[in-house]
Amino acid sequence: MNCTHTDHDKSGWLCATCGSPLPDAPLCFGADPPWRDLGVLDADFDTRVKLNGDVCVVDGEHFFIRALVELPIKGLSAPFAWSVWCSLSKASYEAVTARWDSPDRAADPPRFGWLMTSLPGYEAPTLHLKVMVHHRAPRQSPRAEIEPGHQLAAEQVEGISIDRWHQLVRAAIAWSDPTA
Repeated sequence: MNCTHTDHDKSGWLCATCGSPLPDAPLCFGADPPWRDLGVLDADFDTRVKLNGDVCVVDGEHFFIRALVELPIKGLSAPFAWSVWCSLSKASYEAVTARWDSPDRAADPPRFGWLMTSLPGYEAPTLHLKVMVHHRAPRQSPRAEIEPGHQLAAEQVEGISIDRWHQLVRAAIAWSDPTA
């Protein structure tokens, strides 16, 4: 997982890219695509992996799509989001990518998949949770709805406090950078 835009120091939140102060904690953290989890070596990447910012295919057998797990922040209008990878069946993947740029893709039915991202800040593992991937308008990442029964699913429905948001940000930074 990579801290997409920020780091935290004693004086507040800072942009990791330019060092500028930020008014508050970041709202989104993104995960690396799961190709390494399937045993693909860097030397084999070009022959085994097809990857862009939104989709990943490994060995023509494993199909992944990037989606957002959005957690409403109580008292704020913007949610906190985990940018995650979800596995889809080949049929679902082909249906989704065939209509990727379609202006009405948001009306497509959700697709079942599995969360393929381990998220920090949760007692129970998040890897392999059941998800429904809901499509949105072109150029918007799909939304991953977590199946009930996990803290992440409850937070997705009920929202999180500002303190919990900051706790998740600190966990994400520590997880992505052990020296943080």
